[in-house]
Parts: sequence; C-alpha cells; structure tokens
Amino acid sequence: MIKALAAAALLGGAVLVSAAGAVAPSPHATVVVTGHPMTEAAGGPVDVSVTVPDLDVPAGRSIFRIGLQVPGMAHAQAVTEVRITDDEGAVPLIAAKGSEVTEDWGSGNGGDWRSSRRVHGTVTARYRLPLENIEILSGAPPIMMRIDGDGFSGQGSGLIALPPTLQRAYRIRLHWDLKAMGAGAEGVSSYGDGDLDLPPGPLSRLDDAVFMAGRLKRYSPKPGAAFSAVWLGEPTFDPIAAMAWTAKMHAWMSRHFKDTSEPPYRVFLRYNPMNAGGGAALTHSFIFTYKPGVTGESIKAILGHEMTHTWTAEQSLGKWYDEGDAVYYQALLPWRAGLISTDAYLKDVNETASRYYTNPEKGAPDAEITPRFWAETFIRVLPYDRGSLYFAVLNGKIRRASGGKRSIDDLVQTLIDRRKAGLHNTEATWLELLKKEIGEDAITVHRSMLAGGLMLPESGDYGPCFHRVVKQIRRFDLGFDNSSVLGPVKIIKGLKPGSEAEKAGIREGDRFTYGASLDATQGDVTRTLTLNVVRDGKTVPISYLPRGEAVDAYQWERTPGVPEAACKGGVK
Repeated sequence: MIKALAAAALLGGAVLVSAAGAVAPSPHATVVVTGHPMTEAAGGPVDVSVTVPDLDVPAGRSIFRIGLQVPGMAHAQAVTEVRITDDEGAVPLIAAKGSEVTEDWGSGNGGDWRSSRRVHGTVTARYRLPLENIEILSGAPPIMMRIDGDGFSGQGSGLIALPPTLQRAYRIRLHWDLKAMGAGAEGVSSYGDGDLDLPPGPLSRLDDAVFMAGRLKRYSPKPGAAFSAVWLGEPTFDPIAAMAWTAKMHAWMSRHFKDTSEPPYRVFLRYNPMNAGGGAALTHSFIFTYKPGVTGESIKAILGHEMTHTWTAEQSLGKWYDEGDAVYYQALLPWRAGLISTDAYLKDVNETASRYYTNPEKGAPDAEITPRFWAETFIRVLPYDRGSLYFAVLNGKIRRASGGKRSIDDLVQTLIDRRKAGLHNTEATWLELLKKEIGEDAITVHRSMLAGGLMLPESGDYGPCFHRVVKQIRRFDLGFDNSSVLGPVKIIKGLKPGSEAEKAGIREGDRFTYGASLDATQGDVTRTLTLNVVRDGKTVPISYLPRGEAVDAYQWERTPGVPEAACKGGVK
C-alpha cells in the first residue's frame, strides 16, 4: 500500500513548468528493495534496483554512487552483480582511480559507477549487497548495513545508490519486496512504514534516512503517535520501558522548542559490538545501539542528546554548535521535564566537565578537530565537551546581563525559528545574536573557544543548587600509544613503564582487540577497560583502570540549604 507523507512542505514542493506555463508534476524515481533469508552468523543478500528518469551523464562521470565504507570498519561492504541500463540499453561500466578513468572495474566491487559513454534517459541500476556483520575495529558511527536477528538495517547511503550531483526534484516511490524473508517480514524507514510515495524533493534525502526490514518488534505510545521505535533481534535491556521514557521526552522537547505539533520521530535499535550506548541522529530518527551492560537508565543521556539534534542541528555552524548544544541540553531538558533527578543531572554535568578539564588536548584549536577526528579520542570528544561548557558560559553571561530574563534558550530558539522560516544561519548570525545580548564580550569568548581557550562557567552558572569546586581527577590514559588502537591489526606500541596497563600484565607488542567506547570510557573515571590479548594462539582478557596522573579539574556539587524546588530557577 502506497502512503503519501503529510510532511510535504518539509521535503519541498518543486514542480516542473512547461514552456506553455502549465504546471507538470515532478518525475518519479523508483526504489525497490528485495530481501532474502539471512542470519547474523551467515549473512544474506539484499537486492536493490533504482530507476531515475531524465538523467544525462557525460562519459567518465559518476552515474550512481553508494557508500560502502564507514570509518572503523575492518573492510568495505561488498556490492556485486551491478547492472546499469539507459535508453540505449546496457551501460558499459568503468572504474575511477583518482582523476584517471580505467577499464579494470571488473566484477562490480566498488561504489562509484561510471561509463565510457554518455548515459541518458531513464536509467536503472540493479545490484546485490551480500550483507555480513563486518568487524568494527574502533569508534565509528553505527550507520553501516547490519544484520540483527533475521533482518537488516542501515543508513540509506549504504543501501541505495543515487546520482551524486543531481539537484532537481523527484517524487520517490519506495517498494519493499520481502516475500522471501518469510511471513511477517516488513520494511520501515525514517519516512514511515511499508511502501512510500514521497513528495517532490531531492533524491539525496534518502541518504540520511534509516531503513530496516525483517520480523520487526515495535513500540508506540498509541496508534498514530508521532514517536515510535522498532528493532530486530533481542536487545539486552527492556526496550519497552526505555522507549516509553523516550516518547515522553520527545513530546516535552517538542513543546519546549515551540512546535505547533509534535514532529515524527523514530528510534531504531541495533546491536553494536564496539561503541554500544551511542548512536547516530538521522532524518526524523535515531539509531541507538546496545550490547550487554547497556541499561535503560544508562541510555537516557544519549537519547536526550540525539533528540535535541532534531531541533537544533546547524551543520553549517560546526560541531562546536551541533554537538555542544546537544551535550548541554541532553540532561538539562530531561531534568526540567521531571524525567530525571537532580542528582542524575549533576552527574551528567560532572562527567562532561571531568572529561574536558582532564583532557590533555583541551587546548587544541577547533581547526584541528576535523582532520584528527577519527584518529584520537581526546580530539574526538572536544567539540562535544568544550562546546557544552561554552554554552554554559554563554548562558551565565546572558542571564546576568538580562537580570535573569533571558538565557541561551532564546538564542537557540531564534536560530530554529529562522530555519523554519527558510533563512540560512551562519556563524555571523550567531555572533550577531550574542552581541545583542552581551556585547563585544561575545566575540572574545567565541574566538577563545575556537582557538582552544579554556571554557569555565562561573560557580552558579548551572543553577542555584550547585557550586563549583576543584578536585583531583586522574586523567584518561591507555598506558600506551593511541596509535595502537588504530588500523585492522592492533598491536601494543609505546607501553608506558609503571602504567596501569603494564601493571595489569599488558606487554609491548601484544596483539589485541577490544569492544569498548573509548570516548565513553574517558568520561567515566571508574570504568575499566578490557583488552582481549592474543598470546600463543590463546585469547586472554586483561582488565585495568585506564587512568594516569591526577590533575586539578573543575566539578560542581550540591549547595547545602538550597531546596530542591529552587534548583532549576537559574537554568531556564
């Protein structure tokens, strides 16, 4: 059954206008996803066909492109049986190496499909993805195609090949053919359940959507609710209770950010052997990942974080804004909503502060973050932690300048309202808003943040219930060179004499694997790290507390005598 989306205005309403002035509908692109039997152990294929009319691609240029590699994967997802046709028939395929076009493209492995001739008219790409659960070697966004239970899921960019530079508007028909997956198999996406007919808009909107198919399990607070959750396999915690909490939080956030109606939002639950407890925010949705040890209580901060992106995402401003405000709000909004305790909120504030103030790279300028992002956990967490402390600093300044009448919420909401009105937000927009609130000091603080300056909120900036203290906290320290955890083969290099790793029995040259998120471990001073060391053909698990020297770090504590009812008075 084809379902038309009500959110057409969000996706664009472009139409074609003929020379005579008559309005013609945008052409239809068609996607068919065919599932086959699969298991987590053995894998299984998915066949996809994509048909796009009115294409005209010069010889040697990309016709279709699909993302087969995500940072942290041991190897790329394979793609086979690629066949492309156009109005002239079969399209001869070639491969591109840098700027050179060669004739050795071969059997279909590779995700950038080109031709030695012009390709035009109605173009169809057919291909097979022989899915497998590829080993994850390090921290990575959990967006790759994956099998859980007897079904699959992943981000659209790794499932659906699309013309990479096409800008015109298309309607999109999505059809799931899941008969071979057995009775009860169904397909869903960020855009809805089952087959879909999307209104005019760019084809690229499929890239940032989530797709899942198989014998799904579901949660929805009521039929037709804006919030829902789906999963395959068996989560290691109670997903119903966790998703009921998330549904309440989503409804509260929608009111906080001044929606006229609650927007659609779906959580996709997936297993993750490496960075469990994290996830990825995508179109109207969030991929949340789990493994043993992840609980319904432990996921509240990440769910608060990722749902915040639904309203505040501003990629053009940079990660300091996108991720910084999400960390700032991830526990603050649930606390205001009465969905977590004051102590839980304080714990979240202090974990961020601990990770930031003990980070030996906290002075790295913002310009260094992108090129080093996936190589070092100390760098990767900086836009999250420093950005959050930057927002707390600004909130304090705005509240003091306005006598408590204004807050950082007002500026964030202004950017949201501008985007809803079709206006483009830039860093200059942000700075102009800040200058109106706190004057030239806004420029000074902002430039300092970008240059790596220390972001230090005043003692009462988290509200009248808390005050700032200095504590000795041991720095996160693997006990060996960080480069040891990179690459497909992990070998201990630069083992530090006297480190906790050495004391635990780890040796220079040990080969190892691990399954923890170093980003999360860095923020929790009590969390141990387990390395699975391979020696003499045997795997030996070695656990230790990855901490080094103790340094001064700022933390916040409850202020005696301030009643619970007054706690939130200084943060709204």
